Amino acid sequence: MSVLLGIDIGTSSVKSLLMDAEGNVIGFSQLEYDISIPSVGRAEQDPEVWWDLVCQATTLALGQANIEADNITGIGLSGQMHGLVALDRHHNVIRPAIIWCDQRSSGQTEELNRLFSQEELGGLIQNPVAAGFQLPSLMWLKEHEPDSYRKIAHAMLPKDYIRFRLTGRIGVDTTDASGTSAYNVAGKSWAISLLNRAGIDASIFPAAGEPWEIAGQVSPLAAATSPFKQGTPVVYGGADQAMQAIGNGILAPGIVSCTIGTGGQLFAPIDTPVYDASLRTHTYVHAAPGKWYLLGASMSAGLSLRWLAGKVLGRNDYGQLDLEAAKVAAGSEGLLFLPYLAGDRTPHMDAYAKGMFFGLTLNHGYEHMVRSVLEGVGYSMRDSLEIFKKLGVRMDRIIVSGGGAQSRLWKQIMADVLGSEVYTSTMKEQACVGAAIMAGVGTGVYADVEQAIAAIVRIQEEPIRPLSENEDVYARQYEVYKQLYASNKALFPMLGRHD
Repeated sequence: MSVLLGIDIGTSSVKSLLMDAEGNVIGFSQLEYDISIPSVGRAEQDPEVWWDLVCQATTLALGQANIEADNITGIGLSGQMHGLVALDRHHNVIRPAIIWCDQRSSGQTEELNRLFSQEELGGLIQNPVAAGFQLPSLMWLKEHEPDSYRKIAHAMLPKDYIRFRLTGRIGVDTTDASGTSAYNVAGKSWAISLLNRAGIDASIFPAAGEPWEIAGQVSPLAAATSPFKQGTPVVYGGADQAMQAIGNGILAPGIVSCTIGTGGQLFAPIDTPVYDASLRTHTYVHAAPGKWYLLGASMSAGLSLRWLAGKVLGRNDYGQLDLEAAKVAAGSEGLLFLPYLAGDRTPHMDAYAKGMFFGLTLNHGYEHMVRSVLEGVGYSMRDSLEIFKKLGVRMDRIIVSGGGAQSRLWKQIMADVLGSEVYTSTMKEQACVGAAIMAGVGTGVYADVEQAIAAIVRIQEEPIRPLSENEDVYARQYEVYKQLYASNKALFPMLGRHD
C-alpha cells in the first residue's frame, strides 16, 4: 500500500496527514502555535518551532495510523505564503521569520510603487506589491537591520525551511515563488531587473522547481533526529492556496474556491496568466503544467471572528455564537463591519486600512456584531468576485472551504452575498491532501495531477442556494460597505502607521 504524507505549515498550526492512494486518511495530527507580535503591525514566528512541531505531529499521525515511517512513499509540503525565512551561509536562521500578515514594510511597499508604475509591475511580475511579502520585507531588513541583511545567503518561504530540514537542500517551488513580489509569474523566473532596481541581491533567491518534482530525500541528519526515514522522497510542494485548491479538485477554469481561514481568499483557475491592470488581485502559478490562477485576498476573515470572540467577547464557543448570530436577520439590522483589522489586500491594497463597526444603535447586541463580522467578510469576498467578473473569468461553481466552511450560517451568507450556489468539498484538510497528491505524482503513485484529483476528490452534491429574500438587503448593504472605505481612506493613516 502506498502511503503519502502531506505536511501543512499554517499561520496558526502545523498539520501532518497520512493517506493512501485512494485518498483515505489513515493518520492526522494538528499542533497549534502563536504569532509573535513584538510591536504593533509586526508578525513573526520561529522556524525552529515549526520544525519541532512537524516532528511531533508526524510522530502522532504515524502512531494513529499504526505504521512506521518506512511505509511512507513520499512527502509533500504546503505552507503559508509570502513570508521571509532568512538563512546565513552556514544555513543558520538569522532572525525570526517575518510572516504574511506583518505590516512593517508598508514604507518599502510605497517605495516600490514609486520606483515602478502599475504598468511596469504588471509587465515584470503581473502583481501588486504588498507589505508582508518577501521582497518588501527584505527591503525593510536592509534599511532597519542591515547586519541581518548582510548575513543573508538564502531567502526562503516557510514550508521551504521544513523541506530544507528534511533534505538539507535549499529550494523553492513556482507556486510559492509567485507570492514573493520578486517573481515573473508569466515567465516563471525571478524578476532580476526589478530586484536590481529595488537594491536586493538576486543571488539569495533559490532556483524554483515544480510542486510535484522530487527536491531531495530525507537526509541522514534528519532521519537521526526526527521520525522520518532516511531516503524517503520529498517533493517541492507548494503554496497553501494552490495546495488547498488541488485538495478541493480546483484545477480547471469554471470552478472557484472561496476559502475562509485566518485570511480569506477567492481563487479562480485560468489557462493563461491574465492579470488585473489596476493590480487589485493576484495572478500566481498553479500546481499543474500550464495552469495559473487569479486570487483575491482578505487579510482578516476567520481572524476577524477570532478577534471579536476572544478579545472583545471573551468567548471561544464558536458553535454557540453561530447559533445566536443566526437568529439575527440578514443585514444585522443595519450594522456593518469592515474586516480590515490587519489592513486590506483586495481590492484596496492598503496596509493602513482599519477595521470598523458602522451603524451601531441601542438595538444592537453581541449577536448582531457576530453576524456583521460574517457578513463583512462576505462583502470582502464579493469585492474580489466583481473584479473576476470584469476580467471575464468563468465561475460556474463556488466551493467553500477552510474553518469558516464548518458554519452553515457563514456558507449561507456567502451564497447570499455572492449571489451563487456554494458547494462544500467532502475532503478534509485540503491543503494537506494537496501536498500529499504532489508527493504521489512525484513518486509515480499517480500519472499526473488530473488523475489524482479524479481518484480522490469528492464534492458535496447538494449546494447551499442563495435566499431570494436576502438579495435586496445585501445589495444595499454592499453599496454602503464600499463607500465606507472610500469615505475613510484618508483618515486611516492618521490613526497610526506600521513602518
